Amino acid sequence: MKLNRTRPFRLEKMYFDCIDEDGNCFILYWSVMEIRFLRFIYSGLLFSDSDNTIFEKFSFKKTPRPGATRFLTVENPLLNIKGEWWQTDNPIYCPLLNNLKNGDLNWNCHHPKAESWIEYNGKIYRGYGYAETLFLSIKPWNLPFEVIKWGHFMSEKSTIIWIQLNGEQHINNLWYNGKEYNDGMILEDRVIFNKGGFVLLFQNISTLREGEIIHILPKYHIIKALIKKSILNGNETKYKAESFFAIDGKTIDNGWSLYETVTWKK
Repeated sequence: MKLNRTRPFRLEKMYFDCIDEDGNCFILYWSVMEIRFLRFIYSGLLFSDSDNTIFEKFSFKKTPRPGATRFLTVENPLLNIKGEWWQTDNPIYCPLLNNLKNGDLNWNCHHPKAESWIEYNGKIYRGYGYAETLFLSIKPWNLPFEVIKWGHFMSEKSTIIWIQLNGEQHINNLWYNGKEYNDGMILEDRVIFNKGGFVLLFQNISTLREGEIIHILPKYHIIKALIKKSILNGNETKYKAESFFAIDGKTIDNGWSLYETVTWKK
């Protein structure tokens, strides 16, 4: 991948997860950020087992970019993990912000749902997986919103994905089995859409991570001097929850949801 010298900023962030029926959950990241002539690669792992014990590890050492084809493979010896995602649902591509003078924000959900396995610490976990890539050419502190609510629910029969961005601009997108809705209400313990007829209820909610974004960076990393404190001091909270999906008051499906809220002040 060549360094882009025509733009002052570019970020490509890949996200992968996998959760089995017992709630063993893996969240993986791979990203590359370019700020003028500097280039940083980041990879990270967050693991929450069925008892909600949390383990995190990250690295700024160079690792190869995972391929985002129908069949996706991740192998990261720095994190002692590898896995595969077989796409089962059609991909979703959404330009969240484009044609802005400061840059664009594009979201490619290439694996809305996948059959997945992960090998970690000598043990193999199998479950449903999800993978997406975010492309950002606008500096994060210039984004026209201050709150991000994002998440997804997966089961054998259902896939629900939501993105809600609030601030100077408002974006409210939700997809249920590939069909788009724009009336989602994202509450603490549920997601409501389709004029209130569809409800995704969260139970036994576990917090996977909570705190300022700056804490994922090494104490003296140069990147802290390049990104505005309004972003680094932003708060991120990630959740895992058993979930039940109801239509017109009747529960038709259950599975797991992974979701998050990110806030920052300009």
